[in-house]
Amino acid sequence: MTESDLRHILSKNIKTLRNQRSLSQIELAEKADISIPFLSNIERNIKWPHPKTLVKIAKALDVEVHVLFQKKKSTQSANAQDTIIKFKKDITVSLRKSVTAAINNSIESICTHYIDDITD
Repeated sequence: MTESDLRHILSKNIKTLRNQRSLSQIELAEKADISIPFLSNIERNIKWPHPKTLVKIAKALDVEVHVLFQKKKSTQSANAQDTIIKFKKDITVSLRKSVTAAINNSIESICTHYIDDITD
């Protein structure tokens, strides 16, 4: 494997992982504390990041650094990861709605109780 091969794998994996996590380049750059143009250049295989930058990008993508250099993920593994990410987002939305509804019901119940007590 050549340096060029590694660069290609790295750039492709960063972009793929970013897209799987529904992150824009702006969001990933902010999370990794790097500039947007630099991230874009990495993803387009123009720039080669410093090892410290690789660590920051991996952390922002919630993967180990070596994952950024893996040649090809199995379809099953990629599908499982996509499913878990989607499940996590769906659960978060569902929990927010449930908690909001419970809070609103509690407030309504408290208001009804106290308003009834005041008018009695």
